[in-house]
Amino acid sequence: MSLISFDSDDRVMIFIDVRNLMSSVRKDSSFAKIDFVFTARHLKGPRKLVAAYAFDSKGVLDSEESTRRFHDYLRYKGFRVVARDGYDAENRQQKEVDVAMACQMVVHALKDNYDVAVVVSGDRDFIPAIQEVQAAGKRVEVAAFEGSFSEELRRVADVYIDLDKLPILSMRNPYPDETETEDECDTEESD
Repeated sequence: MSLISFDSDDRVMIFIDVRNLMSSVRKDSSFAKIDFVFTARHLKGPRKLVAAYAFDSKGVLDSEESTRRFHDYLRYKGFRVVARDGYDAENRQQKEVDVAMACQMVVHALKDNYDVAVVVSGDRDFIPAIQEVQAAGKRVEVAAFEGSFSEELRRVADVYIDLDKLPILSMRNPYPDETETEDECDTEESD
């Protein structure tokens, strides 16, 4: 019997590290795409969703136009998109995104805006923020793909969710024909 209680009245906030999630998928297949909406719905379960955040850079990693369309799609579906300008061109890495996500997790915990935080990332940089959220009396669930998470992150989480076991991926056509629109080819999500 677990000491952790699960209640359908729990208020949930989901915090997705978009690039971490996408890069985890691309390690296995460059033709896979993530269904962000299904992922959020599944992770929420029967509980009350307060907000689902998607943290990303503003498009320096991909084309700026396709990233903007992708962020607009997520907003249309109900995500709160936090897109940062920081980018290290030399190392091809986004900057400020993890810090923005960690800050939102802690601020919302301290304001008592949720009971459960679901962190969708395998990045161990979130461990201090997770510990602060837990110190504020909140439960933290971490969802990541098995091959791209930190073992330390799994240990600190109240619950670990293996995304490999969820049907959140679909394959996209690497050679789109005339029947697909440009939007369908350039984004990393599905309806």
